[in-house]
Amino acid sequence: MIQSSVPSTNRSGIKAADVRPETDSVLLGMVLRERRVVGTLLGITAFLGLAGLMSLIAKLYLTDFFGRDLFIGLFDLNNESNVPAAFSALLLLLATLMLGVIAWARRQGARADALSWKALTFIFGFLALDEAAMLHERTADITRNVVKTDGILHYAWVLPYGVLALIVGLAFVRFLTQLPASIRNRVIVAGAIYVTGALGFELLEGAVVSDGGTQSLLNQSLVVAEEGMEMLGVILFIGALLSYIRMYLPGLQLRLSVAPVSPLTPRDSSGD
Repeated sequence: MIQSSVPSTNRSGIKAADVRPETDSVLLGMVLRERRVVGTLLGITAFLGLAGLMSLIAKLYLTDFFGRDLFIGLFDLNNESNVPAAFSALLLLLATLMLGVIAWARRQGARADALSWKALTFIFGFLALDEAAMLHERTADITRNVVKTDGILHYAWVLPYGVLALIVGLAFVRFLTQLPASIRNRVIVAGAIYVTGALGFELLEGAVVSDGGTQSLLNQSLVVAEEGMEMLGVILFIGALLSYIRMYLPGLQLRLSVAPVSPLTPRDSSGD
């Protein structure tokens, strides 16, 4: 059974009186403090970035040492199905969970923006699935059959995903303007960092690879920067969501509990 608690608010929108800075967010029985969560995630990102740089050095300059191939396989930011890729997918999954909770809470309060929060939940859920299953790579062949892609479009998936990113951005302009200024600015910064890493740096990598620099230091460095910016963007977005919950959904709680099941009463044999 899921027990929930949603703060009672009127339908006139967010007011300054709603802000309770000292309230922590409680999701699924876990108290989430913004600074602690963001700090921990940034620490993990820094570790993975350092490990990625070390794997880059090992791949380009160190021919052999004990565990070299295993280390590169685990932490190379240009590989999939390894530790950094799993962490990126988990970050997106965490953002999806938080968006879903906010969407649910706004719907319980009959707020007009509940549908926008729900749409964001599905978008980030797709991004998490895409990161885990590399769905964007599968669109490359389809795109190449329609449009000639070379140079900065070497990685053909950036074309359809870039168009989708533009459409989503335009569709959520009104939603962004309705957010509190402090939250809106943080969301915009987080989104700009993420899109710059995911699409902008991918375009630069495409140009370098088209010139034959697949294993060059420049291309590998761009990959490290790209992955780092993607992680940073999502972490900043998670921080903004935690701040939103803390300030404008005070008292929001979701807890999981299991209700005891009453034992079955034996059937009276006399009734047979």
